Amino acid sequence: MENATRIIKENNGYGIPTVKPWSLETYLKKLNLALNSNAFAVAMDVDAAGLPFLKGCQPPAGRMNTEQLKAIISNTPVPFIVKGVMSVKGALKAKEAGASAIVVSNHGGRVQDQTPATAEVLEEIVKAVDGSMKIFVDGGLRNGVDIFKALALGADAVIVARPFVNAIYGAKEEGIQVLVDKLGSELQDTMEMCGAKSLKDITRDMVR
Repeated sequence: MENATRIIKENNGYGIPTVKPWSLETYLKKLNLALNSNAFAVAMDVDAAGLPFLKGCQPPAGRMNTEQLKAIISNTPVPFIVKGVMSVKGALKAKEAGASAIVVSNHGGRVQDQTPATAEVLEEIVKAVDGSMKIFVDGGLRNGVDIFKALALGADAVIVARPFVNAIYGAKEEGIQVLVDKLGSELQDTMEMCGAKSLKDITRDMVR
């Protein structure tokens, strides 16, 4: 956390520190690091509660009820994002607690076997939230077609994470640029094939 927030500060706050679902006391210590980095938002990956290594930590991290999450958000002076929502119930819980946004995510499928893909639950979550908060989505999105489908199902934005790790280790800045150009080109091609002149023109009826 110290290293991540240092890097964010060096980049003028361009980044979102993501905190595990610790207790309020532990969270506040990490929040100070996040705020010192000038980050424009803070996230908590609540789906990490199922990761075995966190259960052995002291203090342990784990599930949170609405009141616990509300206490954390009320102590956070920047927008708060709840990552790891996979159900309408979870989305409404985050909304009630005061989250500014959620990330529909199954933690890369590493928390529980047979967890649904994010595409299977995204649309019903979008309908339930009904524009009251921003909805991001991740989970195996690897090309421009995947991005197009997620936007068509109602996501406000798409998170592509792991491919960037491979790209930066494989070819540093050049690898990142190649990946960005690839995703952008694929998305543009898909939009043209489906008749969407802009991102706002991507609609639900363009996917089945």
